[in-house]
Amino acid sequence: MKNTLLYTLLAFVLSGQIQAQVKETPATLGLAGGANPQGYVQNSNDKGVFFATNPGSAGRLIPYSDIRGDGLDKLIRFDERASALADARALFSKGDYTEAASAFGEVAREYGIILSVPQNFASEALFYQAECLRRSGRFALLAKVVNSPAAKTINTKLGETYRKDFEFMKLWGLLGEGDFEGLKSALASYEAPVTGDAKLLATPNFVKMPLAHLAQLSFLRAKVFDEAGEKSKALDDYYRVFTLAYGNDLILSKLAMGQSMLILSNDPNLEKANGKVAAEMQSLAYLFGLRFGRDSMPDQFRQYAVRPAMSVPKGQPAAE
Repeated sequence: MKNTLLYTLLAFVLSGQIQAQVKETPATLGLAGGANPQGYVQNSNDKGVFFATNPGSAGRLIPYSDIRGDGLDKLIRFDERASALADARALFSKGDYTEAASAFGEVAREYGIILSVPQNFASEALFYQAECLRRSGRFALLAKVVNSPAAKTINTKLGETYRKDFEFMKLWGLLGEGDFEGLKSALASYEAPVTGDAKLLATPNFVKMPLAHLAQLSFLRAKVFDEAGEKSKALDDYYRVFTLAYGNDLILSKLAMGQSMLILSNDPNLEKANGKVAAEMQSLAYLFGLRFGRDSMPDQFRQYAVRPAMSVPKGQPAAE
């Protein structure tokens, strides 16, 4: 029995080693002494890269301090960067986020040995894999990616732009894990202090930031309110989302509209003729159909996708 367990453990370790093996990566280094050797990166860590001038030969560690450039801007040029990312980028540009996520993930795995190199494209691929999972609504898978050990290199090896967006991806990861208490706590740090006229608002405003980030925060907080049964507050934030994201994030706007219609469809006041809830539902469904096409609307909402009656103000009396 012990031998069986031992062999099973050995097989597991060996399979992990085989899976972790990735090919040497052609690169050119710009050394502080002025030389620009061409060769192959065989591995990397936080101190430097293991570099060999011939494939398969024994490499040596070249510290980052011996490579030209400050901070993350080291003169390390990977020959395969553009070609390795080409297919995934093409899928991303077409909006095929499901396939793009798989393609970016494959790049990150295949070039895992360069994850510790400043500004490496394997970490960049991980970032875009997470972004594709967010855009395709696969938040549970997103959580696994952003919480993986390799994803830590997005914060440590890529620039400020990536780090800021990755901060928001971590919030989507909390949604994917179903950690609504953790998400609620994390979102509170982005809310503006409630003072003055802001006390009259149903939900707090967020601090000043780009509209794309505001739309994401609004959607995530709406999910928190929705889960807690605070449907009116959830609707306020869903409305914020498709107001902010209507022209720049179609997927998020579509999700917010769909969630809003779902809440309204369960409101007992919906069936009251000419009521407020019915008017809201008709307006949402009609706008959804105009923007995304009636055929993309769930069947349960199509009956409401008619142009709502618009009130016409009475004419002003003629001036004397």
